[in-house]
Amino acid sequence: MNNENLENKLAGKFIVLDGPDGCGKTTQVKLLADYLKGKGVKVVKTHDPGGTAIGDKIRKLVKYGSKGIDVRTEVMLFMASRAQLAADVIEPALKRAETVLCDRYISSTCAYQGASGYSIEKILELGRLAVGDTWPDLTVVLDLPPENGRERTGVTRGKKLEGDYEQNHFFDSPTADIFDLRTLDYHRKVRRAFLNLEGIYPGIVKIIDVSIDDIETVHKKVIEVVEKVF
Repeated sequence: MNNENLENKLAGKFIVLDGPDGCGKTTQVKLLADYLKGKGVKVVKTHDPGGTAIGDKIRKLVKYGSKGIDVRTEVMLFMASRAQLAADVIEPALKRAETVLCDRYISSTCAYQGASGYSIEKILELGRLAVGDTWPDLTVVLDLPPENGRERTGVTRGKKLEGDYEQNHFFDSPTADIFDLRTLDYHRKVRRAFLNLEGIYPGIVKIIDVSIDDIETVHKKVIEVVEKVF
């Protein structure tokens, strides 16, 4: 696909990369952004939760603030962060016909809070309330078994946060977050939830197995999916 066609086809498109911990989505978002920019595509790169001043505060609170947080509170906080992200970053960029790349989105809430027993249907309903029609055109799930993910991230069962757990949300780089410290069985449920998104989640969902490939090979697979879909 030549540069002009790619730029035109991706104008005003919203693409999310998501998946279990350790799948490499943050790296792949950056690589995809660099690749598309090199092809002349106008790209806005962001992340969820966070991506705005308000959202980044919510991100620290929900990920590092309290180990006793209820799943309903998690869902509401994530949706509040997302509502601000959609209003401040995603929607304006799409109106400018730019391409938005986001590291996680409502798909993550379906997986992580879904794994805690919260209804996927309710999550999607709350998602529509939070972001309206601002849903991804394409969600790419990078699939990885949780055992591999923990090995990649260095998180082991029983690992503790450094310092005072209740105060860790004030720091930029805690060693682990609330979700890292949950059981392997929980993270297996997270993975299954991601794999079950296709057919129930808005937009196109594509799954890429990243368990045996290196970063560059995964990057090529992501590009292939994006160019094939659009």
